[in-house]
Amino acid sequence: MDTEAELPKRSTARHKCVACYKQFKRKDHLIEHMKISYHSVHQPKCAVCQKLSKSFESLREHLTGPLSKAHCSGIFSDRGCNLCMNIFDSPSSLIKHKEACSLSAPVPFEKTLSNAESQKKISGAIDEKRTCRGPKAVAMDCEMVGGGSNGTLDLCARVCLVDEDENVIFHTYVQPQLPVTNYRYEVTGLTEEDIKNAMPLKEVKDKILEILNNGESTGRLMLDDGKARLLVGHGLEHDLDSLRMNYPDHMLR
Repeated sequence: MDTEAELPKRSTARHKCVACYKQFKRKDHLIEHMKISYHSVHQPKCAVCQKLSKSFESLREHLTGPLSKAHCSGIFSDRGCNLCMNIFDSPSSLIKHKEACSLSAPVPFEKTLSNAESQKKISGAIDEKRTCRGPKAVAMDCEMVGGGSNGTLDLCARVCLVDEDENVIFHTYVQPQLPVTNYRYEVTGLTEEDIKNAMPLKEVKDKILEILNNGESTGRLMLDDGKARLLVGHGLEHDLDSLRMNYPDHMLR
């Protein structure tokens, strides 16, 4: 019995990321996570536990999703705004806030246009008249739906590129590579019907690169004096990752 008592206990300590709270069995795995996660103070943050999320959709899942944290979810349900995801000191403060923060679900892009414009804008064709003028920069935004068992995996379902004058160059629905489990309609305005016959991801990627490279060879993309275009956007690393794309860091803004 003394021998059994002297046996060392196996350590079960786990190493936790202080930003996103992911846990790792080994410290070197945590270090590797910190190197590639690029956590930022600008990421959406839970006002209860201070956990950082990759996107507002992820924060929404953390607070209201099927696997939400009970403590955070309880406080948010009492004093949280479902639109801006902020939490207030009291229910009365929340009521006052909602008077100014009242937005309806987004109207799908094509429904704000005439039928002719809709087909042109959402067809997935590149507007050659816009690209041939040679804008030096192109802005891109992707709309994400949810995949995975709890709908928190970001899947690109729509992408739009505009030039420096905000003219649409390329706009299309994207066929997600995994089954969609949450269309996040209140944020995206997307439905199953929208992406039923959407453009395959590889074709979308090729068209975007055609616009960005602007006829420049791959070898010259790293040069500052080439014809390739600057890519502008918010959270571009996340969008490029969802599109399975790479673009030189010095060309991103």
